[in-house]
Formats: sequence, structure tokens, C-alpha cells
Amino acid sequence: MNIEKIDVSPHLTIYGRKNIRISHSLREKLRLPFASGSSKVVCGRNSIFAKIVCMNEEHSHVSVHEELLKELSLPVHSFTISIKYDSERNLLQLGPVFAVLTEMNACENPISFGSIDLFCRELASCSFDKGIFFYVFCLSDFHKEKMKGYILRQNEWQECSVPHPSAVHNRIHSRTLEKSQDFFNMTADFIHHKVPYFNDRFLNKWEVHQILSSNSHLTPFLPKTELITSKTVLNSMVQLYPAVFLKPINGSQGKRIYRISHSDEGFELDYSTFSGHLLRDYLSFDELFQSLLPRIKKEAFIVQEGIDLLNYENRPMDFRILCHKRNFSQWKISSAVARVSAENQFVANLARGGSLYTIKDALSSSFELSEADHIRKLLNELSLEIAEALGMFSGGLFGEFGIDLAIDSGGHPWIIEVNTKPSKNAEERKSLGARPSARSIIDYCLFLSESYKDESH
Repeated sequence: MNIEKIDVSPHLTIYGRKNIRISHSLREKLRLPFASGSSKVVCGRNSIFAKIVCMNEEHSHVSVHEELLKELSLPVHSFTISIKYDSERNLLQLGPVFAVLTEMNACENPISFGSIDLFCRELASCSFDKGIFFYVFCLSDFHKEKMKGYILRQNEWQECSVPHPSAVHNRIHSRTLEKSQDFFNMTADFIHHKVPYFNDRFLNKWEVHQILSSNSHLTPFLPKTELITSKTVLNSMVQLYPAVFLKPINGSQGKRIYRISHSDEGFELDYSTFSGHLLRDYLSFDELFQSLLPRIKKEAFIVQEGIDLLNYENRPMDFRILCHKRNFSQWKISSAVARVSAENQFVANLARGGSLYTIKDALSSSFELSEADHIRKLLNELSLEIAEALGMFSGGLFGEFGIDLAIDSGGHPWIIEVNTKPSKNAEERKSLGARPSARSIIDYCLFLSESYKDESH
């Protein structure tokens, strides 16, 4: 089947209500028969029957009556999309249709999708280049019969009816929403219609640790980690290491992380905030534990061995490696940067005021060029192994991981954490065009839509 990227425009001709007008050049490219009668036209789950009429135009153009566009849940204004013709079934296929699921602030005007708005615009740009119909939608926009979404038109998000998607990238940031009945109903519908949706849920820190620690080749890179189930667990870790970190298993962006240090004089509790450190001293572990108890009773925490990590200009540093799936088994690295913490912070997250550097620059201040290059390659290899392990054993479909690594003064890498909804601010921007991770997401959507379509036939 030949596939063409085309411009579609609406028409309102009274006598052409059931007609789709196709330019002469496009008919030849698609190898459409000149006497095909009515053909079936499909976009998403919607289909119509229409007579194909030839127009004497040279560029690849299609004109569709507004009523037919509405039946296909497509915009009643000009847009670009791919088209292909299946001669065996006399079928015109429009699409594929890709969508991002996220949240929005209904009060904002113009409409914005918050921290991932720019990224969604880049996805829209990549989709346009490939003739993919792209939109963003929220959980409340999904309905089994017809759904709404937001398409990018004239540089603004515009709400309209949209076709059901061929593939969905889940960028919901709320764990509560992911556990809601509405989310369950939507994903059940996707499964029924063989619509792939990826990064389908959050993985908590303890779940990630258990998966990675079951892979023997990854255990040398994992700090000692325990789930805090009792006072005894925390006490044993505090006594075992000069410093430990307490992290909520469902935390993100470096929020609610505590560092406990102990010496002969007692214990020091360090809590990172946007404004700096909150330091508290305790003479005994019992006193320290009583202070922490209200917090660790409210949500689950892990306690993790504190590693003496390599610093950059006397500030803590880690590395964010973005991994994307190529197909059902292969992963690639799309982006890799060093993150250096702000002053008076012990986490390097950009949300906490951290800064971005190239890994080469960050490592060259502490290592010779050849050793820095070796460490960089080791970080990449380790990231791919982590992505492969989580992709295989997490029990869901994942196409993107944000992997946070660090190294100690000897150059040994350590796995800090893995994010299934990685921040879109922690990427080095080398041009004004779409970043590599946006192109990788669209390529994976293309792979999934083709694979699942073949599976369902």
C-alpha cells in the first residue's frame, strides 16, 4: 500500500454531500481505480462510505464534505494527515491518530498543559511532519462513542471532536487519577479495541528497587535500600551508614526527602526545601524517630544508604539519562545530561533550582578525558540495562524512562531512581526544533500502531 501525506480541506457543495474529491496526482500515487464507485473511508474507529471524485489538481489534496468530516470526528477546517489505499478491501485509511493523555487547567486562557505544554507542541510538530493526526486529551474528554481533544492550530490549542486514537502516551501526573474508575474504564476500552497505551502507570521507588535488585548484574550499582516497616529497620540502617536518605516511595521532583547523619554527638536531620535546608539535631535515635513518625505514618518511605557522591564545584551532581523504546525489545538513549544542585540543596532536581551541564563538561573537571569518556559510556550502558529490566518485568507497557544515576569519587556508578513520567525540563536543547525525546515518542507510537493493527487483523 502506498502512503501519502495530504492536505485535507472541507467543502459544502450540496450535490457532493457523499463525495470525497481527490486530486488527479494523488489518485495516481495511491493507485486508485478510476471506476471504484463507493469506497470505505476509515479514521480511528469511525468509518463512512463515500464516492471518490477526481479533481484536476497537481498537488496531493483531498476535499471532504463537512458532514463526512463530522462523521469521522475530524476538524471542519483544513488539516494535514496521511492517507493510504488498500485495493483488496477498497479502503481509504486516514491516519494514524496519536494522543497524549494528561491534565489541564480549565481556567487558563489560552489553554495550556502546564509543564509539558511545550513538549506537546513538539509532539504536534513531529506528528505533522509525518502526516499523523495528533491531539491532547484529558480523562474527562474520553467517551466510548465520541471524544473531545485539543489540536494545535495557529499556535493555540483548540478544543474539537477527535477520532479515537491509534496509540496513547500516558502523561497523567496524578497517581489518584490513575487509580480512578474513569481511568480503569478508559484503559479497559483501549484493551478491548487493541489500542496500545504506554507508560500506563507510575512505578514506585520500592517496586523499581525490587525489580532491579532481582537482576544480579545490576545489584553492584544499587545502594542498600529497605522499606521502612518498623523502627528497627530504620535504626539498623542509621547505625550501619554515616548517612542515609529517606524517600517517599511515591515522591517526585526531589520532594519530601530527608537526610539523616549521625556521629558521636547524636543525629542530624536535614530536610530539603525550595528555600534551602531545615536542620534539626537530636541526641538520641528515639528522639529522632519520634520526630519522623508523623511523616512515615502518613505515607510509605524507603531508607537508602547515603553514597559519598562526586560533586561539581562543591555541589551534589547526578545524571539524567532518557531512554526510549525502539520496538518490542530494543531501547535507545535519546538524551543524557548532568544535573548540579543549587546552593544549599542536596538534591539536583531542576525543580529544586538545579542546573544542567553536558556530561562531558561535568566529568572533565574530575577525570582525565579518556576516563571521563569511559564513565560516560558506562552510564549509557547501565541505563539501557535498567530500561530493559524494567520494561521486561514491570508488568506494563513502557516506552520512556528517565533514569537518574550518580557516581562516587572513584568513578563507580550508582542507581538513584527511575521515573516513568520524567520531567521535560531536564533535557539539553540544542536547537529550536523538536527535541530527540519528542521524535522518539512519535516513532514508538508509529511502531505500536502498526504492530497492534497487524495483531488485530
